[in-house]
Amino acid sequence: MFRSLYRCLVWLHPVSFRVRFEEEMFWVFDEAVDTWGAASLVVDAGSSLIRQRLTRLEAWKWIAASAAGIALLVIAFGSFQPWDGALGR
Repeated sequence: MFRSLYRCLVWLHPVSFRVRFEEEMFWVFDEAVDTWGAASLVVDAGSSLIRQRLTRLEAWKWIAASAAGIALLVIAFGSFQPWDGALGR
């Protein structure tokens, strides 16, 4: 059952990643299933899938830039809020 789920997760990876690492991923699964357990290897394949899909999206660049910009604005202007002066008096 876990091997089938693992195979599906590997299949969902981007084609370029799958072509390069598919055989190695199955070899690691077969070698490590007794040591690490099938569930942990399936979780690892799932996290790899998420990581590979997110890094291939262009949207992550916009999200990262927006988060960095908001963080800089909060750092720069966070102490200049109008109520800061009123509370200190």
